[in-house]
Amino acid sequence: MPPRRDPRMPTNEAELQGIIAAAIAQYAASHAETSGNHSQNHGNNNPPNGCTYKQFLDCKPVNLDGTGGVVAFVRWAEKTESVLRMSKCAPEQQVTYISGLFLDGALSWWNFQVQTLGEAASYAMSSNELKELMRRKYCSHAEIQKLETKF
Repeated sequence: MPPRRDPRMPTNEAELQGIIAAAIAQYAASHAETSGNHSQNHGNNNPPNGCTYKQFLDCKPVNLDGTGGVVAFVRWAEKTESVLRMSKCAPEQQVTYISGLFLDGALSWWNFQVQTLGEAASYAMSSNELKELMRRKYCSHAEIQKLETKF
């Protein structure tokens, strides 16, 4: 008895080429949906939607422990802004990556914010919103006036 032909198998070269072209188009469409636009990559090693956490850390960000007052906070904020620019970190990654820099008192403060605001809202805020929240915590009005008078 002759073997049965699989109905999915092409019978000629044209059918085979059509199946291959359809599979390639389907793969390309699904790959574009999951990984974003490859034209944003510009030949660097960053993913199309930003950077990896390792790439962020390779730019040497500074940890924040919540001590040191206004001067320490301002220096930390400036360095962190520089690292965000250098790493080409996507906006939706920034708060997650920045919060990974918190230690000790700053980490406790952040964990309290996450509990108060909720995890989704905390990590959905922009880096500027986070910086403003931190400025209110670490830079009292009196300290800022004292620095402005001094300089």
